[in-house]
Amino acid sequence: MKKLIKSKIAALLVFVMMFAAATPILAAVIEPRFENVKFDSDSLIGSVYVSNDVYLDLNKPSTVAVYVYEFGATNYKVVTDATYNSSNGLYDFEFKNVTTSAYVFPLTLKYFYNGKAYTTEVQSPAPGGIFFPPAGGIIDSNGNVNRDQLIAALKASDNARILTPSEVVNLPADALIYGKNLTLYMQDGRSITLPLPALKVEDLAKSFGVELKDLIIRVELKQLTGDAAKALEDAVSAAGSEQLSIAVDFKVVAVGGGKEQAINNFGQLINRTIALDADASKDNAVGVLYDPTTKKLSFVPTTFTEDNGKTLANLKRNGNSIYTVIKGKSVSFTDLANHGWAAEAVNALAAKLVVEGTGADKFSPARNITRAEFAALIVRSLGIEAKGTSSFKDVPANAWYAGAVAAAAEAGIVKGVNSDTFKPTANITRKELATMVVRAAAYAGKEWNLTPAQVEQALAKFTDAAALGWAKDEVAAAISAGVVQGVSATKVGGDNTATRAEAATMIYRFLTNAELID
Repeated sequence: MKKLIKSKIAALLVFVMMFAAATPILAAVIEPRFENVKFDSDSLIGSVYVSNDVYLDLNKPSTVAVYVYEFGATNYKVVTDATYNSSNGLYDFEFKNVTTSAYVFPLTLKYFYNGKAYTTEVQSPAPGGIFFPPAGGIIDSNGNVNRDQLIAALKASDNARILTPSEVVNLPADALIYGKNLTLYMQDGRSITLPLPALKVEDLAKSFGVELKDLIIRVELKQLTGDAAKALEDAVSAAGSEQLSIAVDFKVVAVGGGKEQAINNFGQLINRTIALDADASKDNAVGVLYDPTTKKLSFVPTTFTEDNGKTLANLKRNGNSIYTVIKGKSVSFTDLANHGWAAEAVNALAAKLVVEGTGADKFSPARNITRAEFAALIVRSLGIEAKGTSSFKDVPANAWYAGAVAAAAEAGIVKGVNSDTFKPTANITRKELATMVVRAAAYAGKEWNLTPAQVEQALAKFTDAAALGWAKDEVAAAISAGVVQGVSATKVGGDNTATRAEAATMIYRFLTNAELID
């Protein structure tokens, strides 16, 4: 359909209109019913059954019509691309171009006959139908959202999507308790998906001292302009790169009782999208976060999809900030000749700003990596902000790795060797590295849990599997996921100290497996 029909709640109504018949309809006719209604590809198909007597009386093309009605209104719009065939008392209907970008599921079909309405429901063809904006839009030009219509959208789908004409959207918090996920999107490709339970709106209302109905969640998808945009452009140039998309400042702010509180950590990765420029290629494209204070760019897990002629960057991160897409630099370290197995991973991560060299085009692949260094690497690979303080007594607050260790610990990715000791400068072992990667995958929503039988199967060929001890399940999971390989065909080398090349390779395989990079 060329454009969305604007209605509060979209419902498809199948009308069979009967004109004056030459002979009265018998009272004992079989009541109409729906049969075989289902969603097939991009079409809604099914049949309306009527008795032969009624069928013969209705067998006129002019007596069949399909309408979409606005909720609570008498006006309607005719559904486009609707085709009908009829035989043996069945009217077969097909609604073409029915997609989850246009309709709310379940759909309600109604057939009116002899003064009665007969209905059936059609369930969503995929997880999450998408809300069909009502007349005037569920969101007005100022970004204010109609509460009742929002509730209807959230009840209609676990993954509701709403088009917004405004860069700023004001969501009534008391409506959000009815939903699971809400995506706000704009025509130019900007969008953000909110995991609604993670907002904890009831707790926010209490902390503000207001009732839930008096709390607003303000969502901003503002394109950077003016001096702010120029500063970002300068940062991209300083990094030796070029910008491939607009820059967008995403914010989620709770507002109530004269107070405001930014929500910057959802405790999980959330998705937001930005469209690449029309002439930009996704090859070597990198999603980045821009820090306006430090003027630095940092990696954000990003994949790319095509949507209605646009290439969308899907940037996944646990918080909000300023995001854009840049062209990754071509990187080739000269000391990877003897580490060919790691070259692709290392060079790819360097181009994406995840790993850095040790100077003069060198990566030092054989050098050991410490527990703190790997914590910093895993945090960077997930786009988590390295800040905070940990409870580990051997992690000084002023150490360069303090923020990374604290962030990784908060995310559940690292643990100490005991309750208050982390040993940040100790070389990390392969089994410790594998364990952190498995926890990072869980944080990213990828659970690699194995049954005991699967653990044994994954480790069956390794003669040193018994030495894995506490890390047995995690190493087996990492091996099964293709993230970890043995140091030989029969040795897993769990207690071996890990090298920079091994660490980078595991990070690269993890990001790919977890669908955080293409």
